[in-house]
Amino acid sequence: MTIWIDNGKSPDEPYSARLGFWLPPNSPYGNFQLKLMKICQRIDEANRRLTESRAFWEQARPDGISPPNALQRHIYANEQAIYLLRRTADEMISLIWCLSEWQTKGGCPEKIKVDCIGALLDLSPEEYLKPWTPHIHMLTQLNEIANAFKHSFVDSDINVIGRDEPCVYALSLDRNKLASGVQFHGVSLMWLAKAFTAFYKDGMDWLRAFSEQNLPPPVNEQVKDASH
Repeated sequence: MTIWIDNGKSPDEPYSARLGFWLPPNSPYGNFQLKLMKICQRIDEANRRLTESRAFWEQARPDGISPPNALQRHIYANEQAIYLLRRTADEMISLIWCLSEWQTKGGCPEKIKVDCIGALLDLSPEEYLKPWTPHIHMLTQLNEIANAFKHSFVDSDINVIGRDEPCVYALSLDRNKLASGVQFHGVSLMWLAKAFTAFYKDGMDWLRAFSEQNLPPPVNEQVKDASH
C-alpha cells in the first residue's frame, strides 16, 4: 500500500516499540505514550483513505472507465482522510502545547488552551512553538477544508475532480451567512501529504527531545538516591 504520509511504518505493519518513546504515562489527561501510538495509527488510516481516493480518482477521470459512484467515493474518501488528518493535527498540537507547559512550569496545565488547529492559528506568530512555525500554511489549508466539510451547508454542491492528479476541494460559507460569500478551497493530495509529513516529523522531533530531557531515571537509581 502507498505510504502518503510517512509515520515510520506501512499502514498494515503493527505498531512496535521502535516507533515510540517515553512520555508521561500518568497525566491528568491520560497516558501520553498511548496518545502517541494513536496518532501514528490514525495516520495509517489516513494513508488508507488517501490510497482509496487515488484509486477512485483514476476510475472517475474523464478518460477512464468510470464505474458507478467512483466520483462520489473519491470525494468521500477525501472527506474521511481530511477528518483523520485534522484530528491527528489537533492531537499533536495539544500534546506539544501541554508538554511545553509541563516543561516550563513544572506540571501539567489545568487547561489545554491550545488544543486544535484553530486555537493555534488564533495565536500571534511570536507565540508559535518551534515545531509549528514552518507549517502554518498547511495547517491553515487543512483547517479551512475540514471546517467546510463539517459546517458548510453549500459544500455538498461541489462536484469537481483534479485534472492531472487527485485533489481535495471544498466550498466554505462562514457561519453559513450568504453575506460572507462562498469561498473555494482546493489542494493537491500529494502536496498535502508531503506537507503533513513534514509537520509530523517536526512534531515527533520535538516530542523525542522532550522525552530525552525528561525521562525519569531507572527505578534502581531512584532507590539508590533515596538511600543517601
